[in-house]
Amino acid sequence: MSASTTATLRHDWSLAEVKALFVQPFNDLLFQAQTVHRAHFDANRVQVSTLLSFKTGACPEDCKYCPQSGHYNTGLEKEKLMEVQKVLEEAARAKAI
Repeated sequence: MSASTTATLRHDWSLAEVKALFVQPFNDLLFQAQTVHRAHFDANRVQVSTLLSFKTGACPEDCKYCPQSGHYNTGLEKEKLMEVQKVLEEAARAKAI
């Protein structure tokens, strides 16, 4: 098993090691990822995450890539900014799933 497939968490990746990940055949990369996953987690369990858009089309930020920005015609129907309490309730509901 190469250094890049070991189960040790690393923060010292060299540029060459990172580039080597990008050029791997997809199935090899998938196998390597599954090997690392199995070293740390139940092999048959996947964490499910839920996204909540609380400022669709109304965000004041000017991120040119983001469809939530209110600065561009993205085709989204603008919604009123969600109240903080509602966001917290939805987060608690999602966490309970």
